[in-house]
Amino acid sequence: CSPFRIPIARLAAAQAETASAIEWLAAVPGDRFLDLCCGAGRHSFWLKKAGFELISLDLSRDLLAEARRSLGPEAVLVQSDIRSLPLPTASIDHVAMFFTSFGYLPTDEENLEVLKEVARVVRVGGGFLLDLPDRDSVIASLIATSHRSQGDLHIDESRSITADGKRVEKQVTLSRDGNERCYTESVRLYDFAELNALLLASGWECSRVYGNWNGDRYLAANSKRMIVVARRAG
Repeated sequence: CSPFRIPIARLAAAQAETASAIEWLAAVPGDRFLDLCCGAGRHSFWLKKAGFELISLDLSRDLLAEARRSLGPEAVLVQSDIRSLPLPTASIDHVAMFFTSFGYLPTDEENLEVLKEVARVVRVGGGFLLDLPDRDSVIASLIATSHRSQGDLHIDESRSITADGKRVEKQVTLSRDGNERCYTESVRLYDFAELNALLLASGWECSRVYGNWNGDRYLAANSKRMIVVARRAG
């Protein structure tokens, strides 16, 4: 299969991130691996090459179509809401949620239900990697506005932190040939104590936390990422 619909720089970064995820989860070829919120499949591409029995799942039909082009006709792609996974109980060895794909639901209760549903489909002792931004670093380095173009598509973005400091919100305007489309993204910013409480409440035990994909120790307010590796409790 060809990766060339995925930008080369992003594909190279995904290769390194996937290698770290495999090492930290102690996953081995043949394991059943779920790439949850897989998007266009840039991590799935490398997970497939590593020899896993791979399921790539996302809500977006368009992104799954892009993933199909990169992963090939034999890839197992599933369109689903992450709150109700169409998978049997204890049928998965490892799950990864790369690149801030958790926290989009409006309440902590709904996000907790996601973690419980992921725990349902993972066997006891199985692994879960959750890649999130560090809350304090996001707040400190927030870029209020940005503008970029992709060909004839113009993208304007504005960002803000909610008054309670718990969410980052991004307003996006897409413009092309005089037509505009606007949408808003809102993501929960968890500190480690909050996230760990949710993991414990949903059947997970945190084993390690990294501050970047190089494997450096996580330090709140000093790390760009908060990459949690957890195990399914018995």
